[in-house]
Amino acid sequence: MCELNILLSHGSPNDVHRQAVESLCLRVKQALGDEIQAAFLGDALPQGAKVVPLFLTQGQHLEKDVPAMAEASGVQLIAGPAGFPAAMAEMALEMAVAQRQKQRAVMFALYRLNVAEALMAELYERSKKFPLPAIAALHGQCDVASVLRLWQAEDIKDVLIQPVLLFPGHSMDALAAVAKSSGLEVRIGPVLSEHPGFAAWLAGRFRESA
Repeated sequence: MCELNILLSHGSPNDVHRQAVESLCLRVKQALGDEIQAAFLGDALPQGAKVVPLFLTQGQHLEKDVPAMAEASGVQLIAGPAGFPAAMAEMALEMAVAQRQKQRAVMFALYRLNVAEALMAELYERSKKFPLPAIAALHGQCDVASVLRLWQAEDIKDVLIQPVLLFPGHSMDALAAVAKSSGLEVRIGPVLSEHPGFAAWLAGRFRESA
């Protein structure tokens, strides 16, 4: 029996973002053996669907907007990435290890730090694996550009940035622009949705809700 399974993303006018969400739906469908649809904030959700919100942190969207959508549509919310910071941090670590070449300096880059305490704590423990680790944000305090300037002042040449972001799009473009303007040799890893095990992990969330 086919069920209505939905991956709910923030959404973006960026076509690359939408394509990445749709590609993830296909991979989760293959792993789950059942239909998966994409939805975005503001969409009408089909009644009775099972919905996994694709957010990394417990911000306003996940605390207010998503529950309001669920209540209006009568859907079942299933905890997504934000509810499992250890699993997300472990995937970020695995991607950083896979991408790292000779870089001593390894940065985990989040969108914003002030709503990511649990994820930051998990990343902090795992970042100790690297000689010179950092956790920074694209927006707000302890921003990526400031850390790169500090490393440049310390004569560090090669840097790996592992994005702790779910999808490509404007945030990844902004990260690439900051890296380019730093004057350092910066390698940027892939987003978390490209982790080889991410689709299977999401499929597991739907199965566990049965």
